[in-house]
Amino acid sequence: MAADRLSEYWDIYNRRLQRVGQQQRRNPVRAGEFHLVVDAFIFNPAGDVLLQKRSPNKLNFPDCWDCSVGGSVVAGETITAAMHREMSEELGLDLPVTPADNYLLQPHSNWIEAWFAFQTDQPASALTIQTEELQRVAYFDLPTAHEHLKQIGFNAYTQELQRAWAHIQQHSQINS
Repeated sequence: MAADRLSEYWDIYNRRLQRVGQQQRRNPVRAGEFHLVVDAFIFNPAGDVLLQKRSPNKLNFPDCWDCSVGGSVVAGETITAAMHREMSEELGLDLPVTPADNYLLQPHSNWIEAWFAFQTDQPASALTIQTEELQRVAYFDLPTAHEHLKQIGFNAYTQELQRAWAHIQQHSQINS
């Protein structure tokens, strides 16, 4: 059985991020319309990045390594609320999420991806993973993370990982 919730509802947007409707996930998004997705890379103080290995029951890219956390924004949610929900659901992690944590809005064919970056001192062993969607999580140094994310048929997220790390470093300099 697939781990994806095909009955959930998404808000649908136009290119200017104006809400134009709502639909169930199971239905294809029409040309020129978009749904929202949130993704994040989470780093520890040593600069290692947390990656998740997707469940074999996922519809897309089962058994592949992926970014730290991510998922669809459901109807009525903001991207910050969705990011907080996804971290809580998938990792049992309760980090504050602010608009400043969002460093990129990336349009694709029928979705717009909101990228976030976070830092935590929580070890991977302290996280409570959602086993319906994830097999495991682990921290990796950046070169190893890039290798894990280069799986055939999967977005390697090379630029997103570099941007996330730069965002964390910039944020650390501002706060020190």
